[in-house]
Amino acid sequence: MKAVIDQGKHLAGRHGGRFVKFLGAGLPSFLVAVPLNYALVTYVGLPKAVAYAIVLVFQVSVNFGMCRWLVFKERNERHVAVQFSQFLASILGFRVLDWALYAFAVHVLGVPFLLMQFANIAIFALLKYWASFKIIGK
Repeated sequence: MKAVIDQGKHLAGRHGGRFVKFLGAGLPSFLVAVPLNYALVTYVGLPKAVAYAIVLVFQVSVNFGMCRWLVFKERNERHVAVQFSQFLASILGFRVLDWALYAFAVHVLGVPFLLMQFANIAIFALLKYWASFKIIGK
């Protein structure tokens, strides 16, 4: 048990600050994403799931730049185009799961669409951080 606690402390020490930066780096795209999602649904009249898919692609692109600039200053040696393509593939993979959960919760379970958007942020944050670290970080 002590080994597990020690490993947890090591990971929190190594990744804790970066994870907080990672969450902060997602803030600019998030601040645009919520009103964008609202506008696409309310004013443009797009179906909720389609609007959210557009929002997710926007967020992934902005977040890659923020991760490189703010979070993972010590980066691996892979070319930026390779990192972006790997980041895009992994994050979009998570976002497909995010979207599927969102669509199911909103359309089948009747969860309010903005509430589900916030819930998915919490659900997928750690998974997206770990993938980002493996792709960009060192």
